[in-house]
Amino acid sequence: MPATLLLLVETTLLLPGLGRLVLPRPAYEPALRRLPLHAQLEVELHLPGGTLRVPASVEELQRDEQTRPGLLLEADAVPDLPAGTEIRLPAEWAAIYGW
Repeated sequence: MPATLLLLVETTLLLPGLGRLVLPRPAYEPALRRLPLHAQLEVELHLPGGTLRVPASVEELQRDEQTRPGLLLEADAVPDLPAGTEIRLPAEWAAIYGW
């Protein structure tokens, strides 16, 4: 079974020592909120040079009174991701989280 589109990247923030926090385009926030906060999983990054599979966790970014879901990519090898990059949820992880 193919991987399911989880989100399209809006922007990323490099968090030294932690990884790269991905903020999804607003239309994809509900999909990310379907996963439990702090859920540990693996995702597929669809990059121009191919697919990269990395560990990730579901997080939240709070600023003023607004909270946005984010995906913390926990790998030093993750490059800067341009806006619009597809991040997919592999089938085995979709099954674990009831997608």
